[in-house]
Amino acid sequence: MNIGQGQPQILDRLPWIKYGVAVFLTCAMLLVRVLIGNRIDVPNLIIFIIPIILSAYWGGLKPGLLATLLSIAGAAFFILNPTQSFYVASTTHRIQLVFLSLIGGLISVICEKFLREQVRVRTLLNERQHDQTGLAHMAAIVQSSDDAIISKTLDGIVTSWNAAAEELFGYSAEEMLGRGIILLIPPDRLDEEADILSHIRRGEGMRHLDTTRRRKDGTLIDVAITTSAIKDAAGNIIGASKIARDITERKRAEAALRDSEQRTRLATEATAVGIWEWNLETNQVRWDTQMFRMYGIQPTQDGIVGYDVWRDAVLPEELALQEVALQETIQSLGRSTRLFRIKRHDDQAIRYIEAVETVRINATEKAEWLVGTNLDVTERKQMEQVMRDSETRLQQLNTELEQRVARRTSQLELANKELEAFSYSVSHDLRAPLRAIDGYSLALTDDFGSHLPSEAQRLLQVIRNSAQQMGNLIDDLLTFARLSRLPLSKQKVNMTSLVRDALLLLQGECVDRRITINVDDLPPCYGDASVLKQVWVNLLSNAIKYTGKREYAIIDVSVMNQPGEMVYFVRDNGTGFDMRYADKLFGVFQRLHRAEDYEGTGVGLAIIQRIIHRHGGRIWVDSTEGVGTTFYFTLQEETNA
Repeated sequence: MNIGQGQPQILDRLPWIKYGVAVFLTCAMLLVRVLIGNRIDVPNLIIFIIPIILSAYWGGLKPGLLATLLSIAGAAFFILNPTQSFYVASTTHRIQLVFLSLIGGLISVICEKFLREQVRVRTLLNERQHDQTGLAHMAAIVQSSDDAIISKTLDGIVTSWNAAAEELFGYSAEEMLGRGIILLIPPDRLDEEADILSHIRRGEGMRHLDTTRRRKDGTLIDVAITTSAIKDAAGNIIGASKIARDITERKRAEAALRDSEQRTRLATEATAVGIWEWNLETNQVRWDTQMFRMYGIQPTQDGIVGYDVWRDAVLPEELALQEVALQETIQSLGRSTRLFRIKRHDDQAIRYIEAVETVRINATEKAEWLVGTNLDVTERKQMEQVMRDSETRLQQLNTELEQRVARRTSQLELANKELEAFSYSVSHDLRAPLRAIDGYSLALTDDFGSHLPSEAQRLLQVIRNSAQQMGNLIDDLLTFARLSRLPLSKQKVNMTSLVRDALLLLQGECVDRRITINVDDLPPCYGDASVLKQVWVNLLSNAIKYTGKREYAIIDVSVMNQPGEMVYFVRDNGTGFDMRYADKLFGVFQRLHRAEDYEGTGVGLAIIQRIIHRHGGRIWVDSTEGVGTTFYFTLQEETNA
């Protein structure tokens, strides 16, 4: 039998059929009995139990009792003697009818209980099916929810974990089911979980909490948690459900808003801006605390002041102009900036006020409010006056300075000309005696050298070397001085050709030397070729000289392309020097080695530096004692080709 479908549902909708079935079945059974004979015994009476059972099964108690009564009456009237009468003469037949009535009543009661139980079972099944449908619907909602929905026992063990929870906390459902919710809680917030579970056990309803939780990767997130109790069918609390929502962005926005409000407040306080608003309909003016402080007036409790308070503070000679400006702003529904002076109420001090006001309109686009700010700019106005006075004074000082510089420049040019004349005179006067000393020493050596002792010959040679060294020094000093006044004739210069020309001049210094000089292709530049050639001559001569003690000397000439500039360099594997003394290298007469070890005047590097500086460049050196030295130099950026 399919409980919940079929005949019970039909009979529930059409109750009269139940009684019709009872009548029909009883009459049919009575007709059958009449047709088979008038004699009746116990087995034949029991045949009436069949319609009773069927009527009770289909209809319950009342149709069953109806079938019982109809069976007794039909048997007594049509079958039992005497027939055509309800009187039953035989005691046995009476007992049989009583038995039939008892059996029929019992069957009717049993079937009634069966049908009631059937209805109850059908109802329970329908309810269960409805609950399962609801649970499936609820499960679909939970899985598709954007919020993390979690169920847990009263011991904090996770029993359900939806897709949003996986995304929010980084743990899959397989990783969290059966594990403690404490896995998500930072150590400093463990007391929150105990408090939540205690709250749920007491049945105190939902609890909302904004807190912090920890993701699988260890990062902390801000979440809003709503926790409620889970109850069984008997109403006992068996667990808790939790809805968690990521509020990290909201918290950041709230923090940013608080920070913005604080910055605005601090900025307003720092700038000492007073804020006011004027209701044009009620003519009511409201000031903030800074406005009262600015005008030297005791603040009112509600900030309300009369319009006359402002009028009385403005200097009389400026009031009319300011009121006209206010009215023009109102009529134009625009924004304006004004500057006026007031007299403070408390100390009668005159202050400069910068006002900015804006009209606020209503729904009909009429002026409703005038909102503005006041800023005390007295110090600024005073500073502007001081600046104007200072500018006037500065202009006077600049004029005096220019005049003084012009006088000093003229004096300096005169002194330079005198110094130049003196230098040429000294060099000319010094060269003649030096040539005489050198010439007479050579004559003595040639004419009387064989008659002189060896010590005298050595001393004559020292005199000649010193005279020649002195002559070279004078030439270098004149070159050094001449570099400051000679104009540069700049043009495009082939640096590779300059290097090769310089090497031709230095061939004599490479005789009887094992020396390799590597020259890369150098980019051209703009400059004075004649003086730049001197740079290469001096740098290469230095490299040749200070590699003299090397059995095999290597000199590299190349370039480095750095952002915005070309860096030319000369590298050698010579003696090198201690970089602590590098600052002395480009000074006149500054030598880092003994004169008897390496010849020279001590002016060559100073000449190089002056040439490079006149070309707008720079020069520097890198050296390691006993390893070698590298000289770098650049030229002015816009002159590089």
